Amino acid sequence: MKGSAVHTRINILSTLVIILISALFLMQGVRSADGRTSEQEAGMAWKAIVPAIEVFWKEYQTSPSKLKEDAWPLISMLKNFIKAYPDSKMLPEAYYILGEAYASVSFWPEAEAHWKIVTRYFPNSKWTNQALTSLILYYERTNNREKLRRFYREIMRRFPDSIAARTAEVLMARQALLMGNVKRARQVAKRVSMSSPLAEVDVPELLDLKARLALHDGRPKKAIEMWLRYLNLVRNPSSRASTLFNIAETYRHMGDMLKARKYYALIRRDFKGQPEYLFARFRMLQLKEQARQRLSKYTKGRIAAPDFYESELVFQKILKQFPNHPLTQEVKREFVATELKKKDYLKALMLAEKYLVEDPKGPYAKEMLLMADQAKNHLLEKKYAVDALKEIVLSLKPYLDRRGNCQIYDFMRMVAEKKWVELQKGLLSRNRPVEALKEYWKFREFFKNDTGLVKEAKENAVLALIHADKAFIAKGMDVELIDFYLWNRQKVDALKVPHHYLFLARAYSNLHIGQASFRAYQQAWDSGPDDSLRCKILMAWTGQIVRDRRFKAAQDTITLMNLYCPEQSMGSRALLYKSRLALWQKDYRAALNMAMDSLNIKANAENIKQAVFGAINLAEWNTVKRVYNKYSKLLSANDRIMLLSKWGDEALRLGEPKEALSAYRLLQKVNPDDPAERFRLNLALSAGTDPSKAIRIWTDSAKKEKGLWGKASKAEASYYKFMKRAGGQI
Repeated sequence: MKGSAVHTRINILSTLVIILISALFLMQGVRSADGRTSEQEAGMAWKAIVPAIEVFWKEYQTSPSKLKEDAWPLISMLKNFIKAYPDSKMLPEAYYILGEAYASVSFWPEAEAHWKIVTRYFPNSKWTNQALTSLILYYERTNNREKLRRFYREIMRRFPDSIAARTAEVLMARQALLMGNVKRARQVAKRVSMSSPLAEVDVPELLDLKARLALHDGRPKKAIEMWLRYLNLVRNPSSRASTLFNIAETYRHMGDMLKARKYYALIRRDFKGQPEYLFARFRMLQLKEQARQRLSKYTKGRIAAPDFYESELVFQKILKQFPNHPLTQEVKREFVATELKKKDYLKALMLAEKYLVEDPKGPYAKEMLLMADQAKNHLLEKKYAVDALKEIVLSLKPYLDRRGNCQIYDFMRMVAEKKWVELQKGLLSRNRPVEALKEYWKFREFFKNDTGLVKEAKENAVLALIHADKAFIAKGMDVELIDFYLWNRQKVDALKVPHHYLFLARAYSNLHIGQASFRAYQQAWDSGPDDSLRCKILMAWTGQIVRDRRFKAAQDTITLMNLYCPEQSMGSRALLYKSRLALWQKDYRAALNMAMDSLNIKANAENIKQAVFGAINLAEWNTVKRVYNKYSKLLSANDRIMLLSKWGDEALRLGEPKEALSAYRLLQKVNPDDPAERFRLNLALSAGTDPSKAIRIWTDSAKKEKGLWGKASKAEASYYKFMKRAGGQI
């Protein structure tokens, strides 16, 4: 509502002024035939513009955004006035305000031109110092100090005894004081003061210079007094805001926080378009936090948390809009301190790095480094979840290759190194070993020295590789395990993990890729396993060799097992492998003995079959019966059929039909519906009897069986009939 009222008021005033000026133009045409206008008419025209000017100044310092449209009517009024009254005493003020109006809508070249008109064509006007001040601010914001110095010299050369020259000299002295040249500032202040009894009125900036010198001399009250007098002589919002801020800052340094807060609040209320508006907000936030901390001492900490969001918003606006302002350095320091209070230690560390790089010798560089050290220590001590660790590592990676005199990079490397190792552990604890392994490989790109943490990271990587292999094997993902190894072969081989090659060999074995499996076992052996793992490798390696029936290789690995693993070499599995080697070497007695020893330690399908085969080869039928009867329940149906068939067939081949009959009768119980087993039984029955009985056995079988087995039975019956006839003839 307030902004709308002001807007309406300025438009009404604009209309009235334009009407008034038009009327004066008509009067001019009637009363002044020679084209000259009276100062009285100019004064009346100027009075008509004054309300619009007052509204402009108010809007300019409090609501600059509203001037984007409202400034243009005023610009038109002032241009018409200058055109109508070229000899008016108000011309310097009109040109100056016209420059400010153009500046308010960001038409900077036009603004600069009108300010220069004031300084060059009206060097003794009281508006000259205002125009010079505006030019200074413009050149400083555009970082064109050399152009400013040239302009000062030009003014002083062309108008040596003018107000403009004295103002330029004072402004240059103020800049010298800021650079530490106190002597020159004193000389200029003294010389300009003595140049005229009204020097402080003609050159108000002299009051600002004297206030700064008083502050330098430890007289803050005198400085404030000078600044208050200066405020009464200037209209420029930038100068007024800057001076009010200096007064507030002086009270703050004096410890009078009540008065300081008063002036900060005044700036925040009335000067929203000036840099000091944000700086005042910044200071008030500081004062608010100091008051909060002071109260917390009396309330045992039970007090509202600070508004970090508002603080960060102000910090970011200042840093974006006024990166080179002297106060911005303090804002940077406060920004880092705020992040520490928020416990966002990573952001604090990164901000400190950014600001130290921007200004390594700044006034708060040591404090920044101390805060960075605090952030580093908190990061090192604090425990983070996996996702947070990932964020820390990812954020710090870009800084790890940077070098320089700044110690902060050492802090970043320390944090990144430790948190990367913790990330590996976190991924392992979450059963994500492949990710943990990949993080190790990324880690090693930056950390190559053999430090304690690097060793720990490698240990984690070894565990991750073993866990990944176990997971692949447990899920039957043999192909995936092999693919993972082949894609990362060089990195995996660098770890030299015997367990990995053992798992890799098993994966190849499960896929029946024997040659690759042997290579993996060889790698496992060559990678330096400990004694316990060495025996596991030898056992698994021998098992693969036995399955692939590689006699010579089996002899080598069994010899190594006897040498390195004497206890394991007498275990059930080792004895089984030795039994098979003896069987290949046709040492049937040794094969049987070792198979029986293996069986006695721990019975399983493999050593049961090996013992039965060994006994069959030696025709030790009692041993065959004893083993089969005792352990047949541990065998599958197919294994039993195979053993009984071998037993009966071998006994029949050796001419022991009774022994064969025992095996075939057991076989028929296991597989009663198979005509082949019935045929075997008939073979054993007929082999141990006379031809007449054998003929009946086969004739009955030929009637019952059909197809191939029926024809085979007829053939056997014919054979015995022939034998009977032959026997009869004999």
